[in-house]
Amino acid sequence: MAGRLKTEIIHNPGGSIGFYGDGVEFARIDGENKTLDILSGGLLDLNAGSSYSRASQERLVGTRAKVGSTAGWTVGAADNLPYMGTVAASQTGATLVVPVDGLKAGETITGFKVVAQIESAGGAVTLDADLRKITNAAAEPADASVGAITQVSVTADTAVAAEKTGLAEVVAADETFYVLLTATTALTTDIILLGLTISVTED
Repeated sequence: MAGRLKTEIIHNPGGSIGFYGDGVEFARIDGENKTLDILSGGLLDLNAGSSYSRASQERLVGTRAKVGSTAGWTVGAADNLPYMGTVAASQTGATLVVPVDGLKAGETITGFKVVAQIESAGGAVTLDADLRKITNAAAEPADASVGAITQVSVTADTAVAAEKTGLAEVVAADETFYVLLTATTALTTDIILLGLTISVTED
């Protein structure tokens, strides 16, 4: 627009502050809601040495499980359901390994959650979940626990949403993460694992 400033900062009628380029708003600060919005056509450019922090978010983990060293879990059953794994009745200490994909170096893991269903029918069922990391090393990769949920121990049908919070594990480029689940089921009981969620912040 002829005669118009290339960049303008304008107090919008709704109380927000708009940033305009060539008469088009590309960013907005809303003090009431404490938000900074980058609008369509805008670009947030972080220069070298700058940083930002993103609020905690939950990432879904629902694939790539494998049976561990103790049998009892079933993975990839021939049915039309998307379950990560199941445990039939009368299993003891059955283990399942679930790799955690999609993490970025520099992110901080703050917790994780197990989403599962337990069919008890009055029988005892226990479920443990331990978030672990593998750190690469010349001799042999090192395996260590990051944090575990409090054991789920029930004698009734249960929708499990057990979680571990309060972690502050910074992801490094030479590390991978996984969750080790251990399950014990009594007669006439079973477990269905729907998936996991991993809580992370970006700094």
